[in-house]
Amino acid sequence: MSAVATQQHTIVVLVQNETGTINRLVSMFRRRGFSLACFSAGDCEIPGFSRLTLVVNGDDEALRQCLRQLDKLIDVVEVQDLKPAQSVSRELALIRVEPAESDRDAVYALASEFMARTPKATGTSIVVEIAAELDTIERCIAALKPHNVVEIVRTGTIAIRVGD
Repeated sequence: MSAVATQQHTIVVLVQNETGTINRLVSMFRRRGFSLACFSAGDCEIPGFSRLTLVVNGDDEALRQCLRQLDKLIDVVEVQDLKPAQSVSRELALIRVEPAESDRDAVYALASEFMARTPKATGTSIVVEIAAELDTIERCIAALKPHNVVEIVRTGTIAIRVGD
């Protein structure tokens, strides 16, 4: 008996911006038992519509079922399964570090190394802002940990299709 390959799938959904749309979508995931790893939503280029990025855990059959169920929802206009080769995905993370005085330069150097910004610093803390792929954010956080990471806030994945 072979194991079923479970992986993460990125789905982008265009929806009408109506009261209850998000609730109906999340309820469908709950009822169907789909594993929703990440959910990001926001206004898009079309007034009155929103674009959602969903990261779903499951095998290919679970993905097919999820896409079919999403397509049936009344407020859903378009559903896209984005493959990594045809898309760009990013996450934003804000990381507050309270380094020792002697480590502050090292935190700035790490931020630079990861092409992150430092939008705010006080006498005791530095906020590092990084927008990158998930694995890069994980590596940045790991590199900053020895410098006393005290808080991390993340947006979740957003993605966009590129080309045809």
